[in-house]
Amino acid sequence: MRPQHRQPCCLLVGEGNFSFSAGLCETSGCGIHIVATCYASEDAVSKQALALSNIQYLRDRGAEVHFGVDCTKLKEFFPPAERRFDRIYFNFPHCGRKAGVKKNRELLARFFCRSQDKSFCIEGALNHIFTQSFHHPHTGPAMSQTELGGKLAPFLVPEIFLDKINRGFLDRNSEHPVRTLNGKLLAELSKSFPVQKVNTSLSLAFQDGPSSLFSPDGCWMVPVAEGNSNSQPAVHNVAKTTETFAFPSGFLSWDRTGHGHDLIRWEKDWVLNKYYLRPSMLPSLHAVSQQTEFLPGSLLVLSGLVFRKCKISKHNLPVFHEAVFGCKVSKGSEDTCIQRLIENITAALSPLLQPSGFRLDCTMDEPETPPTNTFPIMELQRCKLKYFITVALDPSGAEPRKLCVGTVNAAPWQPVSIGQECVYASLNLDLLAMQICGILDWRMLWTSDERFLAQFAGGYLGPFKSFSLYPPSYEHDISFWVPEAGRFDETQLHTIARCVSGETVASFQLLDCFLHPSTSQTSLCYRVTYRSCDKALSRQQAAAMQMKLREEVQRSLGVTPR
Repeated sequence: MRPQHRQPCCLLVGEGNFSFSAGLCETSGCGIHIVATCYASEDAVSKQALALSNIQYLRDRGAEVHFGVDCTKLKEFFPPAERRFDRIYFNFPHCGRKAGVKKNRELLARFFCRSQDKSFCIEGALNHIFTQSFHHPHTGPAMSQTELGGKLAPFLVPEIFLDKINRGFLDRNSEHPVRTLNGKLLAELSKSFPVQKVNTSLSLAFQDGPSSLFSPDGCWMVPVAEGNSNSQPAVHNVAKTTETFAFPSGFLSWDRTGHGHDLIRWEKDWVLNKYYLRPSMLPSLHAVSQQTEFLPGSLLVLSGLVFRKCKISKHNLPVFHEAVFGCKVSKGSEDTCIQRLIENITAALSPLLQPSGFRLDCTMDEPETPPTNTFPIMELQRCKLKYFITVALDPSGAEPRKLCVGTVNAAPWQPVSIGQECVYASLNLDLLAMQICGILDWRMLWTSDERFLAQFAGGYLGPFKSFSLYPPSYEHDISFWVPEAGRFDETQLHTIARCVSGETVASFQLLDCFLHPSTSQTSLCYRVTYRSCDKALSRQQAAAMQMKLREEVQRSLGVTPR
């Protein structure tokens, strides 16, 4: 006698007139046992069109029909010890009218709030809500340390970088796609060059001076505490409950409390307008080569975080991992070394980009740039050659046709009298990882959600499957008068928006520009789109961020809101 197999049992929650249950029953035939439930009473449901015929159809085929079932309290209706379901279908009907929309939202929120530890099948689904989400943290002043002049000096970290510093994405045991990509690059370059990796930590901050190669306008200024490095700064408890943001002109708490004395107590003096977060690893190349035994013909490798001010765009990264490869060669042989370096970089990256449909190119012609630069192309002094490493994008899109992801240059070695040249390449690892893995939003690279890294376990470097198909977005407009249009810095405006929103601004577009005929004042109107890729963002939160944006734009840029 053959053993009888238990018929699969499916629970349907949130039915209206039971049309979905009837359709499922007709499609599946006798293959499953259906338990259909409805939140409303039987009398209320019976008044709906087709409800009675659907209910009778289900009962004639052995299905169970239950009324008054609250999906947020299923344990009360179906005790786990008595009933077991192989599959549950959640069919939340629209409650109708504007009042019903609010009721429906509350129902969905309560249900999914209690189901965050469950995994949901999203294949073929019309919509998907985060299975879990992170709240936006309210951070206060934070400190880090960097080496300046051979001593450790504390400095304040801009709040939007608190979750970026010390993440260890490039560490040996990391499985982040940036680390995997960097490893593949080194493996390919080691076929043609002896590779020397720099394992010592490099300073996150640099001191601005007359010989600086970078414009301070594009760098993040950080207050540094000079003095006795052994004395420890103390933070008052008030900082834990005070919302503070870092702005281009300084820090909000600093500007409003008289050099921060009411918020932070220090045992040393602050130094402003002198130190900046490093915008590139290139200045460290020559300094490191002087401290290590750098053999001619070998490739010196530096990699780490760099920071820059830029306008908001999905291809503009205010913080990213940069890889720098430097080679010291005899004068006159730099062209040969450059070609070898380009060939190896192309050989490493082209196979990775090909599945995504992108093409890597290296040209001496500067690529067409969008309104904002996609890569911090730093003009080093006495550069002889300059090659741009680009990725060809979809020409039909609104974004640039070519995305600059790196440069290859040559410059005289210092001192010039030794007759040697330095050939070096600089690559934006984050931009490359985005193109290779199909990551549309650079902020996803920094998510703390375990589901992101789980897709790249074991050194996998392939297409990324988003776990948020339809994150909500909220649009707000901001307009103001600019006294002198020529002195208005739009990058500063974008930077303020980053800080106020905690990097939840996905788009910041200029809608209109108007010149008043009488006052000669310029009016600018921008549309701000708030959207988070991995955190819960409500309409109320976005509205509060917009109010703070209006306040800080007026305070920091001296504009007149309209």
